Parts: sequence; structure tokens; C-alpha cells
Amino acid sequence: MPTARQTVILALSLILAGSLAVPARAAVVERFAADPLTGGALNPFFSEGEVAGRFAFLADAPSHFPGDREGTLRVLYDTTLPAGRIGTPIGAVLSLDDNFSFGAILTIRSQGFDASPDGFDQISFGLWNSHTTGLNRTGFPSDSFDLVEFDYFANVTPFGGPFLSPSVAGGNVGDNAFFNFAFQSAELSLPLDTPLLCHFQYTAANRSLGLTVYRPSQGIFFQRVAGASVTVPLGTIQPTFLVDTLGIAAYTEGFPSLHAAVDFDLLYTGAIPAPFRVDARRAAPRQTRLVAPGRAKGVSR
Repeated sequence: MPTARQTVILALSLILAGSLAVPARAAVVERFAADPLTGGALNPFFSEGEVAGRFAFLADAPSHFPGDREGTLRVLYDTTLPAGRIGTPIGAVLSLDDNFSFGAILTIRSQGFDASPDGFDQISFGLWNSHTTGLNRTGFPSDSFDLVEFDYFANVTPFGGPFLSPSVAGGNVGDNAFFNFAFQSAELSLPLDTPLLCHFQYTAANRSLGLTVYRPSQGIFFQRVAGASVTVPLGTIQPTFLVDTLGIAAYTEGFPSLHAAVDFDLLYTGAIPAPFRVDARRAAPRQTRLVAPGRAKGVSR
């Protein structure tokens, strides 16, 4: 008899093999020039959990940077609300054996921004599995298996912060995502009211996931934010993650840990989409505190 995980893999394979709309390993590019919540966006988005209070499409929002289009998807990261997310299929099932890249351009708004020193919660987006990744990301045990995620913890707590902490959960081990989990952190503050290009690159040969954050430079060029580069070693992830969905998630704590309005103007898999480009030569030197990978819920979620 096949295991539950083998059944999920087979089901995903059959769904993707029968899909003519999105070829395998196709690049997904969403500019949020139309409403993803009503089916108007370029890609089909599916909603889970609390979406109405979390996500809002602002059709009249002006472009935020050269090359941007009018319209933006505003996401409210409010930890007093139930968790919610939206995602779109990527046309493939990616694992530790695949080279891949993905990212987003987002702007963290200063208006209404509050990160409590008594809490710890994240601004996030990423890749997940449409069947196995739950919404209880911040719980212990957590059900968010098969997840590759951008996490920015804006809180300044007694043990430091803010932290840029990309994280990865593999397949189910012991019914707790934190039992098969890896992350790495850089302690720095990301600028508010500034479009940020957040780009991930995963290399299968050395089981390494890299995240670099860029800010606008000149025209369509972005330059690296000083210190905002983090590499997560994934050699301990076993079994592998299996991801088939790209999206944005907003989690809950049940108390006011984080309140932040974040505008998304780009979400993608594959190379950084045209017309945007990065200038790898430009980045001011900065001392960044790296925090060793860990597994405890109180260290990173």
C-alpha cells in the first residue's frame, strides 16, 4: 500500500501532467495590475483562511518605482486576525533536487506600523505545497510542512532583532514542521516605505538557499541592501520539501505582535522578470550579525 506522502506525490503528478494551461517548470510572473482576489489577475489565485480582512487590491495605487504598473496588492500582517493566504500554482513540483529561484517586490508601509517587543511574528511570502502545508505556521506543533519562505521578523526583543530569517520546512517528521526545519538569520532593519526586491536562489548541488534583498538604485536597476544577504544550508532537511504553489501568507498569534501594511507589486518564480535588473557591484559595506541555524520555536518561526 502506498504511504500518504506517496499518494500526495502521485496526485500532484497527475494534476500537473494533465494541465495544458501551465507547462512544467514555467516561470510565474504576477505584476498585480489587476485584482487577484476576483480572478482578474494574470495568474489564478486561490484563497485559504482569513482573506477578506488581510488582502485588498488597490486598483488606483500609483506606480511605486520605475517599471512598476498602477495597482498594488496590500497585505495586512495583523497577528490579532486569523491566518490567511493566497497562492497560485507554479506548474511544477520542486524539491531539494531542483535548481530554482523566486521572489517578490514589496514595500513595508510606515503608516500604522507596529512591531511589539513582546512578540515575534513575520512578514512572509514563499513556496508551499497545496496539499500538505497548513496555516498553523506559528504553532508548536506546526503543520506547515513543505515550505520555503521569506521571513522578516521586525520585532526588537531582548534577544535582538529585527531579523531577516528565510526558513525551510521539509516533509512531515513527527507531525511537527519544526522537527524537519532549517533557517538562517541576519540581524538588520529593512527600510520602510521603500520597494524591496527580495530574490531567492536555490542550488541543488550544494543544498544551499540564498536570499538577497535589493532596493531601487537608478531607473529599473536595484542595488543590494547592505547586509541583507542570507544563505541557509539545507543538508539536514530529510525528507525533502515538495512545493507546487507560490503565494503570500499572513499568520496569527492571537495577540498584537505585529501590525504592518505591505504592498506587493511583483511575485515570481524563475529569473528576475524584465524590465528589472540588479547591480551586484553596488552595496555599501556593513557588519551583519549572523545567527546560527536552530530549531526551537522561540528562536525562529
